[in-house]
Amino acid sequence: MAGENDLLLNEEHRTSTFDQSVRPVLAELVGVTLFVFIGCLALSDGNIVGAALGHGLTITLLIVGLGEISGGHFNPAVTVGVLLSGRIRPLLALGYILGQLVGGILGAAIVRGVLPSAVYKSIGGGVHHLSPIIGDTTVEPGWGFLIETMLTLVLVFTVLMAAVNEKTKSGLAPLAIGFAVAVDIMAAGKLTGASMNPARAFGPAVCASSELNDAWKYHYIYWLGPLVGAIIAALLYRLLFASPSRRLIARYHDEF
Repeated sequence: MAGENDLLLNEEHRTSTFDQSVRPVLAELVGVTLFVFIGCLALSDGNIVGAALGHGLTITLLIVGLGEISGGHFNPAVTVGVLLSGRIRPLLALGYILGQLVGGILGAAIVRGVLPSAVYKSIGGGVHHLSPIIGDTTVEPGWGFLIETMLTLVLVFTVLMAAVNEKTKSGLAPLAIGFAVAVDIMAAGKLTGASMNPARAFGPAVCASSELNDAWKYHYIYWLGPLVGAIIAALLYRLLFASPSRRLIARYHDEF
């Protein structure tokens, strides 16, 4: 009987580990794969509104469908923001980010596989670039970094207030987050591509690098900008808007 009990305990442990760690990472991988696939295809008509709605509505649907499993991050910057808010374990956050990056590559690879070469090249492989403003004048890298930082700040702050904060989280969070993505893209999609998501930038760059000479040009902006924006959003949240038990200022005063 002891052997049977040990077997049951081991089975429960495996199920618990799978449910708590493996399934969420797989959900993030699948979600980012679909997000990058739809997002890249949404660029095919060159319409900024279509791109905004394609990305925004897709993220809304993915959060509704997979959010109960993983929380519906689908973005390393969001995961960093949630980590700094104290709502995810560091090792699980690392697993999320790795899954998201793999998902970004898979989604971009599917896009490359299904699109004719001419169409694939016409959308630049879905790669984000600093775009011309007037004539040949393009957005400067410093301004591109600032734009991506501010756009991601808006997105991550929306996530924290609509889906994480105990007092303000809402059943409308998926819609609010999708709107944040869409509005950001409509505001700055023609300037930087409005990535806000290192996985969305990384996957297409990997898959298009053999065909596009500039696939990695200024790619660092699409990592640094979103990550800095996520950190600022998380600090604002923890300093001013989190519940007292998680608010940094409240903890500081309690200690003194």
